[in-house]
Amino acid sequence: MAITDRKRDIPTVAQAVELFLSSRQHQRGVKEYRSTLAGARSSRRSSRRPAGVPLARMSFANTRISDVPAHEFVSWLHQRHPDTQAASTFKKGRAALSQLLKFAIANEWARDSVIATLPPASASPDRREWLRPDQVAAIDALVRPPAFNPYQRLMWSCLLNAGLRPEELVGLKPEALNRMDGTLSVVGKGRGDGKQRLIPVSLEFQDEYSAFVLANALRPGSWIFPRMQVRFVPGDRFSYEYEVADARVPCTTKAVRTAIAKVREAAEEAVAKGRLAPDLLPPFALTPKVLRRTYACTNLIMAAELGPGHGLDIRSLQEALGHESLDTTAIYLSDVSAYLNRGRMIVSVSAGAAELAQRRSEAQRSAAPARRAA
Repeated sequence: MAITDRKRDIPTVAQAVELFLSSRQHQRGVKEYRSTLAGARSSRRSSRRPAGVPLARMSFANTRISDVPAHEFVSWLHQRHPDTQAASTFKKGRAALSQLLKFAIANEWARDSVIATLPPASASPDRREWLRPDQVAAIDALVRPPAFNPYQRLMWSCLLNAGLRPEELVGLKPEALNRMDGTLSVVGKGRGDGKQRLIPVSLEFQDEYSAFVLANALRPGSWIFPRMQVRFVPGDRFSYEYEVADARVPCTTKAVRTAIAKVREAAEEAVAKGRLAPDLLPPFALTPKVLRRTYACTNLIMAAELGPGHGLDIRSLQEALGHESLDTTAIYLSDVSAYLNRGRMIVSVSAGAAELAQRRSEAQRSAAPARRAA
């Protein structure tokens, strides 16, 4: 769409950013757009080194968006997302800029050609980090009081036993669990308010979830994980505990990641004290994504090794994870196959062929009397 002569009210880049964010305020992902294009609203300092300057604070921010050359947007994109960042981070930044420019084009503030100059973005390589069954069993035993409070323990359990994303976890309420059909209802990704899905959960998890609700006297509409704060406990030793800061709002996804990172620290301490075998310590950081992959792979392993009635098949797993395409879920199959193959006994082809031939011969002899009787 070309910029017409009648267009006299073309906004500056900074104004266009605010108008764009305002138009997206009720859609998912607007926080990421705001952080990339306008900068975070919080004034708190972070220990992490910040990325480049947000678009709305660039030197050309007060220039009409139609007068900014396309190469300036591309240059900003590379400054904001340098090569030291993950490919997926650059991809998100490109998506934010692309949506802004499409918004400007639709309003006749920019020319169509500006989109064509944006560089392509590739996704980060697939991560293969997940906990094997022996690691899960050993580390799960560490996530217990007094090292972990009940909130942290249930966070770990929800991620491990239901494969939730952090944003799905913080949205849980007591009524999410339906013990009549053994499912946990969550709101996942999707346009608008997101898509609701039902995840089958074990009786053990149902008991843990229900006991937590009962112990904390939670009402049906309250948050399972409200916003918490640290309270220092007086005494001879320096110690602290968590208490509810505001029950009206849920905790942040950062609180979830912090709780899971603490599990890795507990595992390292257990190795140092000889309570955990060194080979059971994962060589990577523990994150909600690692537990989501663990949930997927362990279910497929149980279905293959323990037979019917255990784990989830690939189609059921797709629904539980909330994947639109079965191809997305199928990426876990290669990891599971590699794990299962390492546990199988390797025999020579000749010996294996002899055993197969013997079994076939025995099967034919046992079937012969049945054929004669018929």
